[in-house]
Amino acid sequence: MSVLVDEAIWRWRGRRWAHLVSDADIDELHRFARHLGVPYLAFQGDHYDVHDALRLRAIAAGARPVSGRELVVALRAAGLRRRVGPGPWQWQWRRHVVAPPVGPGPDPNRFPEPILELILAEINRLAVAGTPAAVGRAERHGEALLVVSTSRRIEIDSGVTRLDAGEVLHRSSGERGTFVELVSGRTGVGPPDAQASEASSVRAASIPTRSRSSA
Repeated sequence: MSVLVDEAIWRWRGRRWAHLVSDADIDELHRFARHLGVPYLAFQGDHYDVHDALRLRAIAAGARPVSGRELVVALRAAGLRRRVGPGPWQWQWRRHVVAPPVGPGPDPNRFPEPILELILAEINRLAVAGTPAAVGRAERHGEALLVVSTSRRIEIDSGVTRLDAGEVLHRSSGERGTFVELVSGRTGVGPPDAQASEASSVRAASIPTRSRSSA
């Protein structure tokens, strides 16, 4: 198994962007992204968008540089290719509040048990030096996301943890801030690429996702 990254050729917001993928295991990709400080929010179904400087960091951390064609072929051969385009991967935000840095946090009626206890613990964990933590809930294509974050970069144990109830907890700290994200539902699963089983017919191309949400 390996993490792959193609060339940073896609222009957006004054930078060049590349795509970070795994050629075998989505969980491996998520763990690698958390190590880089990229939050799950940025996941686009089968890849993460990374800017040119973050691409170099990914390579230094062990990602293998490949061409755009090689990247797509690897995704389809692994059965991990998902539908191109931002539509299925855009988050629909349901609520977003700023919780106090300490104390009871958000209204308990807004969040189901037993997730509330986890939210409160993470709010207090991230709320250092009086910095408030933002709490958000979003949904997309069969999965739900609960985010506790702060714009400050705080030292935390980055990584991915599968909980007993089936949810997946993602922790990361990077240039966008510190994120603790709880994902439930069909985690990282989206509409498959109709040509996923036809790797031999792939034309030279990359993944032209117009909506960039990377760190």
